[in-house]
Amino acid sequence: MRYRMMATSLMALSLIAGGTRAAEVVAPKNLVPNATAVSAAYKMAEGVFENLKQGKTEEIAKWVVDQLGSAWDAQTRVKNAGDYRTKLDMMLVSPPAGTYGKLDSFSLIEESTLPGTDRYFRLTYMTYHEAAPLLWQFRYYVKPDGKLQLTYCGWSDKNPFEYLSTTDMQLQRWYSH
Repeated sequence: MRYRMMATSLMALSLIAGGTRAAEVVAPKNLVPNATAVSAAYKMAEGVFENLKQGKTEEIAKWVVDQLGSAWDAQTRVKNAGDYRTKLDMMLVSPPAGTYGKLDSFSLIEESTLPGTDRYFRLTYMTYHEAAPLLWQFRYYVKPDGKLQLTYCGWSDKNPFEYLSTTDMQLQRWYSH
């Protein structure tokens, strides 16, 4: 009886250890979304910046809510559209009343995919305003029907070097080695 329990325990441990060892050896594949989806994502982000340059904050807010809020009720959609528009309007206020001011231009500073999938990726941009830069992140999902869906849109006033050194921004570099 004692021998049987010990043998069963050793067999279970060897299976667990063997499974762990195999998991350590196999790294996620570095897949890339199809060029059509990535191109559409660039156009979406660039459209946001062109509209921001023209002061079309209501149009941007409506688009973001349409993309992100498919499961939101009407009241939540209206509230969130108003919140986005207010924040975007404040972003465009020139100093000294505002922090950033009029948008001058923008640059793509990072494109990455989530390791192991070719259906989720992000684009990180920097916008250059009259007083200070802002970092923007757009995350996209390629749905089963092949259409692109924005899943996150946000901006940060962090120092760009600090922002780009965070662990989630370094994820692609870690997996590519």
